[in-house]
Amino acid sequence: MTYKPSDESTARREFERRQARVQRKLGLEPGVRSFGFHRVPDAPLSAVQKIAINAMPWYDLPQVKRYMQEEGTRAAILRSILDNLPATGDILLIGHSLGSVVAIDLLDNLHPGIRVRRFITIGSPASSQALHENSDRLLKKFPYQRVDDWTNFLDTRDVVTGGRGLASTFPGAQDFTVDVGGQHGAGVYLGHPSVSGIVADVLFPSKSVALREPGVSVRLADQEAKILLSLHYGQAVQRHIKDKDAAARYGDALGAQFDEVVAQIESVVGSSEPLIAPEMVELLRGTLPQLPHRWELHEAVGELVILAMTNLVEPYEISIDRAPKDALPDMAVELGFLRSTGSKIGGAIEDVQSYISKKGGVPWGRVLTAAAGVAIVAAGPVGLIVAAPAGVFGAAALTGGLAALGPGGMVGGLAMLGGLAGTGAAVATTAATVGTGPAQPIDDSNALVLRVAVEHARKLLDLRHDETLWFLITDLETHLSARINRLSVYSDPRSPTLEALRSGVHTVTRLLAFMIENGLGPKALITAETESERAAMGAITS
Repeated sequence: MTYKPSDESTARREFERRQARVQRKLGLEPGVRSFGFHRVPDAPLSAVQKIAINAMPWYDLPQVKRYMQEEGTRAAILRSILDNLPATGDILLIGHSLGSVVAIDLLDNLHPGIRVRRFITIGSPASSQALHENSDRLLKKFPYQRVDDWTNFLDTRDVVTGGRGLASTFPGAQDFTVDVGGQHGAGVYLGHPSVSGIVADVLFPSKSVALREPGVSVRLADQEAKILLSLHYGQAVQRHIKDKDAAARYGDALGAQFDEVVAQIESVVGSSEPLIAPEMVELLRGTLPQLPHRWELHEAVGELVILAMTNLVEPYEISIDRAPKDALPDMAVELGFLRSTGSKIGGAIEDVQSYISKKGGVPWGRVLTAAAGVAIVAAGPVGLIVAAPAGVFGAAALTGGLAALGPGGMVGGLAMLGGLAGTGAAVATTAATVGTGPAQPIDDSNALVLRVAVEHARKLLDLRHDETLWFLITDLETHLSARINRLSVYSDPRSPTLEALRSGVHTVTRLLAFMIENGLGPKALITAETESERAAMGAITS
């Protein structure tokens, strides 16, 4: 073995960003389709593959087994290949069937001066349990610093692959399914456009998108500004993460999200050459532009509350403690306000959190989970991009595009928002959460926690707050209670659905009490409650 890892954590994070680029290039989601051998349970599948290994000489499987179990054969093959490789330089490594097993084995035995620019395996049986019996497992540690990326293609009907990818056996592999008619030959795999496309991507890389400076002034669109705000907030959060390792991982994850945004803008610019704002040109050149001072304080409060409660590096989950709250004063200054404004916003969020739950309510910077068991993302500042009008980044094509990017979607978890967009839940929840859309029914109590925090922060800052929020919450209380009454007739008393609904009712009840105590309800109701309390105190005194 010639690969001696040093800082594997950093190398793996950099590897992940390169893997994401391949995924964007292919325009496919990793995984397998809903048909093929991958639906066969492990035990029967292993039996099928054993039969193939021992009795199907027209495939490579018997030779693969010999390679895995005969050390002399294995060493001779590796030495033969190494003797025909250069000592230094870049290579493109492609392995098919038995060749894929040899290529995987080769990775940590290459000459130290070699860099694998792209590693591609096709029709690989390397994840078969039958091949690893009585043999030393291949590639115990993936050489992240030596290999730029690893893409594995399979047809789920190819019996040699068992319809299974390699990611479950090798963490460095990224699986993609292709339809080659259930055949196994190298020619049919290499002839598939997805396979030949990523080969050409290395051999004949496309030129960078040529940016044309607009002759007219192009104003930054609202959605573009909100995306910039999210990226700036992410950087501020990273600066306040105390744990060095967590801060480094968070920074790299945020960088991956930055890559997603830039790649999507490039694809639109390259296809239609729209006029884009100077800030977007700067973003495309790899620099995060300065935030424009375009938000009034009333609007900024809503944006910052939602950002503070959003996982900006979704789907990655990193413990960042109170960094989102600590970042709020910095962001207030960046937006042109006082640091104390950010501190008051953070205090408002904590007021609501602590009132709802003794444990502090929803954790900072985490994805919220709906009371009814449906996952949502509190991505208010960028969430409305799922309904963005024509003109965002110069093209309506981005309406759903940003919601389906890369390993985890756009900043703020737009991948999940995009998944909910079909039901209208994402847009309805987001619009109501940040107070930028019409009042619509909300089926999630956590979204209302955010909304109450927004209005509480506005009141603390002596801004006008929305008294109609009270009626949204009472409407949800009625809706949840009706669901409980209906389901409790036949359901188990402690069924998951009923427990989730009761949790929602508890949250709603606490929110209403909080609003009364902090003067956020309708004035008439607040006055009545105050007079009632005074009367009760008078009776006790007398």
